[in-house]
Amino acid sequence: MGRERTRKGKHLLLFPACCIALLLGTWGCTHFPEKWKGEGRLARAGTLLVKGEYGASLRETKEVLRLYPRTLGDEALFQMGLIYACPKNPDQDYQRSLKRFQRVIKEFPKSRVKNQAEVWVLLIQEIMDKEREIGELKQKNSHLGKALKKEKENAKELESQVEKLKDQLLRLKEIDLGIEKKKR
Repeated sequence: MGRERTRKGKHLLLFPACCIALLLGTWGCTHFPEKWKGEGRLARAGTLLVKGEYGASLRETKEVLRLYPRTLGDEALFQMGLIYACPKNPDQDYQRSLKRFQRVIKEFPKSRVKNQAEVWVLLIQEIMDKEREIGELKQKNSHLGKALKKEKENAKELESQVEKLKDQLLRLKEIDLGIEKKKR
């Protein structure tokens, strides 16, 4: 009936498939060491942050962002946000921190740190609102302090006037007593 099959073409596609797999494997492996270097630098920046070396940590994190913007950009931006938000950082800047976290949310919507960045954005906005309220209250307190000082000065002036009037009353009483004695 039909012809008997030969096995000549069976392995024809195996060779190109192996070549492609080998090429992809080699290409993928060359990117891992680069990513590992970047992760190592990011970890080093985190260690510097914990030690309180904020400037060095920020420089290292900026370098990671510059070298690996696509693979580690989200984590670098997130860490920069943490550095700027750190209360012990002498160069603390909530505005810069907020911008870094917002960039993580906007530029890396599928990032694993996106949810954390959203929480940080809410916290920093709350802190900034509270600081603004504190500033307004301090200003009101300052105005009230000045008003209180003026009122104390007025009260002292009134007290001195009251004392003068008391002295005049005592003198008038003495005069009245003297006049009454003369009348008698």
